[in-house]
Amino acid sequence: MRTIATKYIDEGRAEGRAEAARGLARNLLKAGFSVEFISENTGLSKEEVINLKNNIEY
Repeated sequence: MRTIATKYIDEGRAEGRAEAARGLARNLLKAGFSVEFISENTGLSKEEVINLKNNIEY
C-alpha cells in the first residue's frame, strides 16, 4: 500500500522528468532540430514542443 508521502514523491519525480524533457526540447529547438524530431525523442507531444518553440527566447 502506497503512503501519501510516496505518492507525492512519485509525482515530484514525474514532474522533474517532464521539466527535464522540456529543457532538452528548448535546447534542441535552439540548435535547430525539428518539432517532429524533438517530439519523438523527448516524449513530449508535438503541440507541447510547438508551444515551447513559440515561447522560446533565442
